[in-house]
Amino acid sequence: MGLTLKQKLSAYLGMSKRNIKLFFKDKTTMFFSMLAPLIVLGLYVLFLRNTYVNSIKNSLVGLESFINMKDIDSVANFWLLSGILGTSCITVSLNSLQVMVSDKERGVDCDYNSSPISGPVVILSYFTGAFINTFLIVGSILTVGLVILSLIGPFYLSALDIFLLYVVTILGCVSSTIIMMIVVSFFKKSSALGAFSGIVSAAVGFMIGAYIPLGEFSSSIQGILALVPGSSIAALYRNLLMNGVLNNINSSLAGVDGGMFVSSIRELFALKLNFFGNLIDVVWMYIYSSSTSVIALIVNILFYRRTSRRD
Repeated sequence: MGLTLKQKLSAYLGMSKRNIKLFFKDKTTMFFSMLAPLIVLGLYVLFLRNTYVNSIKNSLVGLESFINMKDIDSVANFWLLSGILGTSCITVSLNSLQVMVSDKERGVDCDYNSSPISGPVVILSYFTGAFINTFLIVGSILTVGLVILSLIGPFYLSALDIFLLYVVTILGCVSSTIIMMIVVSFFKKSSALGAFSGIVSAAVGFMIGAYIPLGEFSSSIQGILALVPGSSIAALYRNLLMNGVLNNINSSLAGVDGGMFVSSIRELFALKLNFFGNLIDVVWMYIYSSSTSVIALIVNILFYRRTSRRD
């Protein structure tokens, strides 16, 4: 006899709550979740900040009197925050799904399969738990980052910008979680997933432009990296965080440079993604991120149907 809708809902909520608790109890998993953001922050403080700030200031020779130099610091600081947020969406969601693999190791999935709980309920509970974990952490990083940046320098974000930053965070967490569920489904050992997570933590910053601005790469490399769903999320963060200060710099210059300085900054930091010579704007970034989420959801459903042991 199948479960009633109320029983299914109760099971779903209970399993989702369990998955959330398991993540926050596992300190090792939480550390690996934050490894990539810590790498971004460490590289920025030790090497990247001075490199890019000095490079930008050197390109302003003759225009220093027009610009508040604190705005240049803000450009670099907002780029840092966008990189941390973009990497966090990916690494936190990946490590939040560790419970899927540990359940395979401990035979919990067999218990689920022999219970009246339907497969979609199990899959949805894994997604919900990982999404909430990811949003709680990334949302907290965003909140703390905004507070700190508002205290240390000029802050040009409107209420709408801040609202949209949280909307992008939700989209980024949903997209990353759904895609990572496909990846994690191929792992059977927690140790293997842990090793893979370490590799992702080291590589993801390069792939989405958190360590090195995408504008530093060749057009062909930028085109390949633009295909990574996380690149669109990071670019959406960059646009929302950096547009205000860049518009202010442009206004300060009052057309003296013909708008070239801000245009070059937008190109360097890839506020528009270069897809093999075609520039992708914000609207298409939203569409691409949403589309890949829907495709990943369909793949998850089909993959579950092929691998489920219920039949």
